[in-house]
Amino acid sequence: MIGRIRGILVFRNESEVIVEASGVGYTLQISAATRERLPLLGDELILWVTTRFRDDQIFLYGFFEQREQTMFLRLLKVNGVGPKLAFAIISGAGIDQLERQLVNKEAKALAKLPGVGKKLSQRLVLELGEFLKKELGELELADLRGGDGLAANGGRDVGSELLAALAALGYRENEVAATVTGILRKYPDEPLEVLLKMALREFHRG
Repeated sequence: MIGRIRGILVFRNESEVIVEASGVGYTLQISAATRERLPLLGDELILWVTTRFRDDQIFLYGFFEQREQTMFLRLLKVNGVGPKLAFAIISGAGIDQLERQLVNKEAKALAKLPGVGKKLSQRLVLELGEFLKKELGELELADLRGGDGLAANGGRDVGSELLAALAALGYRENEVAATVTGILRKYPDEPLEVLLKMALREFHRG
């Protein structure tokens, strides 16, 4: 089972890439979010990989971020959602917006996503909404990523960047969401480096 791949990007189009690693070219399906962050042909690329088997064939799905891969796997657990539809949902909403809509049970908004519709949107809310609330720390993380004045520096989502930086240091999102939310509300215009130092200082103090 392939979990992660690191190699040279030798081909790309709207829906897939070929990454050459150790002399082997691997074809991976990708979402719009991952496609937008691809490097130039000939450059190194690292992707998280999900492997699926169907009709005696092996399909590889590549993700630039683990958050995207995690949401992809969550969506696949919902009855009626296959890999193609899961990618369409992720590409149509983006992870931050999708998490917020699921947590806040915004079925009408979800129904507008490609291939979803009313019945499936209600199923998504029912099967994933409560689960995400518990995993992400109730509404704290949804508020953090909701764009309520918490994005700074030219409109970048500093909240998500700060959470990603903390995750890289080994902190779980549901454990740090409340602290990060408080820091961003107090200091919405500070750069990421300063916010990260503030967060680490708070955790060490506790």
